[in-house]
Amino acid sequence: MSQIIGRRSFFGRASALAALAGGVEALQAAEKPGARPRNIIWMVADGMSPSVLPMAEYFSRRVRSGKGLVWQELLNVPRVHRGSMDMASLDSIVTDSSSASSSWGSGSRIFNGWVNVLPDGTKLTPIAELARDKRKRIGLVTTATVTHATPAGFAAVSRKRDDEALIAEQYLKVTDVVLGGGRKFFDAAARADKRDLIGDFRKSGFGYAASREQLLKLKSSKMLGLFSASHLPYTLDQRNSETDRELVPTLAEMSDVALQALSGGPNGFLLQIEGARVDHAAHANDAASLLWDQLAFDEAIEVALRFAEKHPETLIVLTSDHGNANPGLNGMGTEYRDSTKCFDRLAAVKSSFFAVSPRLGGTAEYTMKTDTAVAMVQKPTAERVQELARQHFGFEFTPDEVEILRNAASGQKRLSASKQLDSLVGLMGQVVGNHVGIGWTGTSHTSDYTLVTALGPGAERFGGLIRNTQVFPALTELMDVKFQNPSMEPEQARKYRAAAREQRRERPDWA
Repeated sequence: MSQIIGRRSFFGRASALAALAGGVEALQAAEKPGARPRNIIWMVADGMSPSVLPMAEYFSRRVRSGKGLVWQELLNVPRVHRGSMDMASLDSIVTDSSSASSSWGSGSRIFNGWVNVLPDGTKLTPIAELARDKRKRIGLVTTATVTHATPAGFAAVSRKRDDEALIAEQYLKVTDVVLGGGRKFFDAAARADKRDLIGDFRKSGFGYAASREQLLKLKSSKMLGLFSASHLPYTLDQRNSETDRELVPTLAEMSDVALQALSGGPNGFLLQIEGARVDHAAHANDAASLLWDQLAFDEAIEVALRFAEKHPETLIVLTSDHGNANPGLNGMGTEYRDSTKCFDRLAAVKSSFFAVSPRLGGTAEYTMKTDTAVAMVQKPTAERVQELARQHFGFEFTPDEVEILRNAASGQKRLSASKQLDSLVGLMGQVVGNHVGIGWTGTSHTSDYTLVTALGPGAERFGGLIRNTQVFPALTELMDVKFQNPSMEPEQARKYRAAAREQRRERPDWA
């Protein structure tokens, strides 16, 4: 359909988009053959399996007074481009986040665990540097550490994605706005080299914010905002903590501040916005945390669309870098009639697994470390497990489930036939899943094609089935950049795999 659908005929019926109709219409009007965007907003719901979107839609209507997802409703709008992306890395069908983001940021597939470096050590030029050469402004916004794999893939080069202190240094020369967690990689007191990187950013003209209040009051075209030593809290925990609400801005608030700061430049900007903790919650098999962070990402989409209403020369792309653990609502009860009732219980959950697990004496943060001895700790009492279930999840476990969690919390193994799920992470997900209906395939990334939704000038480049390496040439062409990084075929890369495996043994996780 070639005509733009008006507010009365479509947006009036679409509650999630009704207030944002102007932004959608503006982007559609600006999408003309050969048009180039002045601004690019690349939005990543990290680790979002395709199954998450419909579950988040159901969840949103339950906890947001009937309001559905903006992303879901965009899929029904004519001339919004929809596609799928093959995200495989150079050495695996299943990618990690650093290889995934680097494929977008350099146009080359690389080994998992590396950032914009080929297996032979060749350093690739990340897209932020090329955008900077066109005098565009650069922004990175995330709920993870700002130096984590996904933001790093756009702006840094490192053989080890975990060398976040080195990645932090590289942002000094290439970025204008950096907002998220990871203060420990900038703070002199926490860095191994004692370098005061926060001070260096300030000397380079960056305004600095360490709290939500400071960020919302900050008046600067360049800014560094670090709101936690590590990752920002899960949205679920933030909602239920007055301290976190006061100290930590939401993804939508950070996105809004970043857009206002970046929009003043004469040549536009490249901004990556990442909802990182969707991925972390999936690793932890924590359905409630995952869904609340997906809603937080959706609120950031609203911010982007409102910006586009005033700045229609903006391309917005919504996607994910890979699936993770593939959660799904299972059929529950006779003729599956209990599925809805089970799913509704998620709305009453008050805490993430990450917050509950230490109270059991264990840990339920994501990890893919293998062959590691688990320190045995004293089993929590059955009464303690049941008390935590009532307090944080809103229901009670069965006696068998209580015993499983008591054993898992003390480090006992062989409680599940699945090696991935044979941990407190996986077992909490299974036990809670018995009551909320959510099942998981494991605790790691998956090979699924990711969803892509694009609107605005240049959006037609992101429809259909695309390869992750097609993003870089599409974005550089839209920025009028003529540049191609070197690449390597899998056959060439095989001889470097042994060295890569040695590096991986040192990694504490594969989030």
